[in-house]
This record gives sequence, structure tokens and C-alpha cells, in this order.
Amino acid sequence: MTVPGSLFVRGLIVLLLVFVRLNAEAQQDTADRLWQGSERQWRQQKEEAEPAPLEQQEQGPEGQAPVIDLPPGLKLQQLLFAILNAVNRRDWDAAERWLRLYASIPQHDPALFDFVEAGRAADQGRYREAVAGYKKVLESNPGFTRGRLDLARALYADNRLRDAETSFRALRDMPLPEQVLDHIDDYLGALAQRRRPRLSLSLSAVREDNVNRASTVVDACALVFHGACLANRPGKEISASGAYFEGTLNKLWSLPGNHSVLLRSINYGNEYRHGDDYDNLVSTTYLGYQYANARARFQLLPLFEYDREGGRDIYQAFGVRAVLARQWRQRTELELSYEHKERDFSSALDSLEGDSRRLSVFANHALRRDLVIYGGLIMHDSDARLDMFAYRERIARFGVYKAVADLATVNLSYSYRKKVAKGRHAVFARRQRDHEGSVYLNITLPRLAWHGVTPALSYEYRDNRSSIAHVYRYKKSRVTFGLNKIF
Repeated sequence: MTVPGSLFVRGLIVLLLVFVRLNAEAQQDTADRLWQGSERQWRQQKEEAEPAPLEQQEQGPEGQAPVIDLPPGLKLQQLLFAILNAVNRRDWDAAERWLRLYASIPQHDPALFDFVEAGRAADQGRYREAVAGYKKVLESNPGFTRGRLDLARALYADNRLRDAETSFRALRDMPLPEQVLDHIDDYLGALAQRRRPRLSLSLSAVREDNVNRASTVVDACALVFHGACLANRPGKEISASGAYFEGTLNKLWSLPGNHSVLLRSINYGNEYRHGDDYDNLVSTTYLGYQYANARARFQLLPLFEYDREGGRDIYQAFGVRAVLARQWRQRTELELSYEHKERDFSSALDSLEGDSRRLSVFANHALRRDLVIYGGLIMHDSDARLDMFAYRERIARFGVYKAVADLATVNLSYSYRKKVAKGRHAVFARRQRDHEGSVYLNITLPRLAWHGVTPALSYEYRDNRSSIAHVYRYKKSRVTFGLNKIF
């Protein structure tokens, strides 16, 4: 039985759209991984830049006294140094005991109580209270150098980077001990490092089987025509080798207070030998506002995205991403994000035209400094002019990140995706329902690094089950081996 030409053309157009749509899931997983990798690099950069604590031991009246307006009196000075040394040790019980004795002396300075409370607040991570307390102390004791130093450190810890730099530079011009000046220089260096552009590049050889995501399922009744069942021909899986690259760029411009401008660019792509039809390039650039303190982060980032597949422009998109993140006790972070894109597809793919909306929750918890578990839930709604190409999907992902001394780092994750089309398939008269499981493993070998160039390998496996199995049922695996460099 022959199939009418109109039906054949209709089916051909549908099949031409299949690969573009199937490739979107793998690309979004890569984008999510690179976004979280950029956040992890920010945290590592902050930790690496963190200056070492200053060993402070206040001297008695026979040595150099701190600059604070107090009337003379040996007992008063002895109590003052005892209190300051208790603050240095973060021994707040001892500080309280000394303060009670200090308060009994008529000539005591009430500002010292505010200074101790500010130190306690900073030690407990309540930096906003600490900054307010130090500023109150300095209003009545503008020459209190120790208070100025602690204020600058509290501003730095609370991510008020521009304000912290102003405070540290003012201190740098004062005649202070060499040890203190070196400590200030450490902070100024850390501030410069945190503002420096962070560029990460990766170039790998890639080997991928079933790069075309072909289904080998034969359905005896794949298509019903005038009451007769027509079987499909099984797809042919194509393997390909080539090159794969990833590149991310992060840059922060500090503004007064906790405000800043953030630039983030995420780029990745494949180029296969003898497989030009499957080459791809995806680039997403975010540029917008960030508010960040020691415990929370809010980002509102307009975005532009470009997708090119098989040498053809697929779409351009403008949109926005909003992120709200919160950290608890230095070990756990929760991130809530929403992303909206208005996509403009090329004319040949106008059936896919429509907006994309994603709501995600991501969490990570450090069991130890070298062991982090993470997971996330994603809800994605993708519109299209034809309902058969519009879909809703739900994704669950969990994984573990482990550093083995300086020998290796391992990132292992599993994802489950459920996708349901909003309309029935125009050719097969069924609604597409997919269930995909995927495993991702990445290993880097920092011990073998040379001038910061680190060997890395990855493995990815996908198994997609579908209600239209002869079109969308596939299995595929992918291996890369290459080099990473962070500038």
C-alpha cells in the first residue's frame, strides 16, 4: 500500500523536527551543570582568596596601647587589654566577666560594650549588626584603629566589597605595625582576586554512539492508514567522534553596599568528523544585578541565548533568570530559580516557536570539606505553535561531588526526566510520553596538572523510553577525554 504524497511530506517534516527537540534535553542538562559549576567556582575562589587570621595580642600599658579615648588609670588599662584579648580569642564569657569589672570604674568608656557586642555578632555571622556596631563605636572613638580594622573585615565577610576596599585602603595609609599592614595587603589582594574575571575552558576529544538518537524499535502498527497497520523501518544508530568544548566566563563589578553587576557566559558545543549534521553550538549570556551578603544571594539577570545545530541557526532567545539562594551554617545552600525565554526559531522550524519557562530548586550540603551531596527538582513548560511539540517535563537530579586529596575530583549524578506532550502526535495519533534516566560521571586529575592545565574525562549514558517507541525510544552513551584550564 502506498502512502499519499501529502502524508509523506507531513511525516518527513515531523521527523526533521525530532532531532532538534530531542537534543534540547541534553543541552539543558549541560547548561544546568555549567551554571552550578560556575557557582562552585565562585565559592572556591572566595575560599582560596580568604586571608589568614591575624594573630592579635594586645599589649599592656608598658607597650603600645591601642588608640581609644580613655582617661588614664592603670586598672582601667589592664581591664581594657584583658577585654580586647578575650575578643581576640572569641572567648565571650571571659569578655563579659571583664566587662562587668570594667563597668564598675567611673571613667569607663561605654563604646567598649558596643565593640564587644559587634565582635560577638561578627563571630556568629550577623555581619549587618556587626557593621552597625563598629560604626557606632567609631562615631565616639574615631581614632580607634582596631575598630576600623574589624569594621573592614566585617564588610568583606558580608560581601560589601567596594566598602571593604575603601576601609582597607584608608587603614593602609596609617602608620601601623608591619604585621597589620601585611594583613591589610592580604585583604586587598583577596578583593582584587574576587573581582577578577574568571574564565574556565575545556577542550576534549569526544566519542558518541547513537549521536542521531535513532530508535531501533519496530512497531508493526506504527502508522494506521485507512484501517491498515503500517510497520516502520528500524532506525540506524550512527556513531561519531570529534571535539567538544566548554567555556564559562564570570565577572563581578562591585557597587556600594551589597550590590553588584554580574556577567556570566555559558558556552558549549560539538564538532564531529564526518558528522556535520550533528555539530552544535549553544551560547547563553547573562548580564544583570546581584545582591549578596554572607548568607543570601539574589540575582536578576537578563539573558540572550543562541543555538546552532548542524550548521543551521535554530533559534535566538531573550529572557530573564531570577535566582534566590540562602546558605545555612556554611555547609548547606538552597537555590530557587526561575527562567523565562522568548525563543525566535528559524523559519524552517516555526512549528517549535514558543516561550520556555523553568522553575528549579537546587540544594547542596557539605558532609565534609571534600564531600558534597546535591540534588534538584525542575519543572519545565515549553510552548510551541503545534501542541504535539509543546510539552511539560519534570526532572529530579541528585549527585555527589568528592575530592580525593589533590589526586582527583569525582562528580557523579543521576537524573530522571518525565516529559509529556501537550497534544497528540499529528502523524501517529498518540500523545508522546517519555521517561528518561541518565547518568553523568566526570573525573578530573589535579595531581597530573601542568601549569594549571588539568586532565579530565567524562561518561554520560541516557536511556529514553517513550509511548511512541519507534521514534523516540533510544539509548546512547558518550565519552570525553580532554584538558581543563581556569584562568
